[in-house]
Amino acid sequence: MMDLDHDDPRFIDPEILKKELVISLPILSDADVQMLLNGAPFPHGEALSDDDEEKEKPSLKRDQRRANLLNNPDYGTILCFIDKFRSYINMEKYPLRILEDNLISEQGKLSHRFIDFHLALLKKVNSGRTIKAEQFISTMAKFAYRFNYDDGTQLDERGYSKTSVDIKLRVLKNLLEKQFEYDQKLKTAVASKSAIEIRSKPFGRDRYGASYWLYTVKILNFD
Repeated sequence: MMDLDHDDPRFIDPEILKKELVISLPILSDADVQMLLNGAPFPHGEALSDDDEEKEKPSLKRDQRRANLLNNPDYGTILCFIDKFRSYINMEKYPLRILEDNLISEQGKLSHRFIDFHLALLKKVNSGRTIKAEQFISTMAKFAYRFNYDDGTQLDERGYSKTSVDIKLRVLKNLLEKQFEYDQKLKTAVASKSAIEIRSKPFGRDRYGASYWLYTVKILNFD
C-alpha cells in the first residue's frame, strides 16, 4: 500500500534537499513548461546592467542545461525505466529533483546517493565486482567507451560534472538498458509480464502522429 506521507514529494525532508542539492533548480510554472516545449527562451524582464548580466550568466547556463535535459528523448527513456522497473533493481527512495540537479550540475560535487545509484548499476554489468566511489568517473568512462568512443573520451578528459548533459543521459540510458541483460532478477520479472504490462501508454499524440508520455514528480520518487 502506498504511504502518502512518504510518497508525496511535498513531504521530502528539507534537510535531504539542503544536503544533496548541488545547485538550486527553478520551479517551473505551466507557462514555463509550455515555453520549453515550444523552444522559446525564458523571459528575463527588463534590460540588465553589465554587472547584473555577469551575475545572471550561471543561472542562464543552468536554465539552458535543464532545458536540454527536459527536451532530450533519452531522459524520457530513463523516466520510463524508473516508472516501470525501479522496484526490481532496489532503487531507494530518491527525489527526482536531486537526480536532475546532479545531472545538470557542472560543479565537481555530486551527492553520494547519485554516485551510489550509478555504482549499483555498474556493478551488475561488471560481473558483480564492487566499485569504489573514487572509481566512479573512470568506470563510467570505460562503460561509455563500449557504446561511443567520443562519450568515453569526454568523460575521461573533462570528468563527469563537466561532461555535456546529452552524454550523461546517453550513458545512463545505456546503463539502465544493460540491466535487462545482466540483472537476473529483472530479467525474470520482465519474462513473467505481458507486453501490455511493460509498455507505457502514451499520454497523447499530436497531429503528426508523434506520441507523448507524461511522468510526474510524485510517481517518480525512488522507493
